[in-house]
Amino acid sequence: MKRLDTKQLVDILQFRDEDVISRFKDTYQIETDEANDIFKETLKFLFISQVPGVFIPDDLLILDEMWHNMILFTPQYHQFSKKYFDVAYFHHAPASKKEKEDRKKSMDKNPEKAKEEYLEKLKFLLSVTYDYLGEETVEKWFRKYPEKYSKEQLKILRK
Repeated sequence: MKRLDTKQLVDILQFRDEDVISRFKDTYQIETDEANDIFKETLKFLFISQVPGVFIPDDLLILDEMWHNMILFTPQYHQFSKKYFDVAYFHHAPASKKEKEDRKKSMDKNPEKAKEEYLEKLKFLLSVTYDYLGEETVEKWFRKYPEKYSKEQLKILRK
């Protein structure tokens, strides 16, 4: 597993962008403090997403939404990518059509095996999250967020 430098995390967590927060609040009925917290959690996710195999499960869609929001401010996102990740653009690569089709075929062919493979990926994500971000983040992301920011809740919160 790729080892990350926790100093990079400290640096990343210093990043702020009022435009991103403002647009997020224009999209969702969320208070400023909550939007700032989601932004911070998204930065933490971006940090660990440098580890191959880290992905955004449905339970973390709120972080995905904030990341999409960041990317919309393209020049600022390019600057962020360069400063904190030393790349021109820190890519967000959703599942391709083929990946989704392959996942569906796998589910249809052997649902138990597909579920087991997904749970292994999730276990890896939990492990990376715990190792780099601690128990409090695991608790927030995998116990609180699935309820507070489920797909249904996000539909309700969307303006």
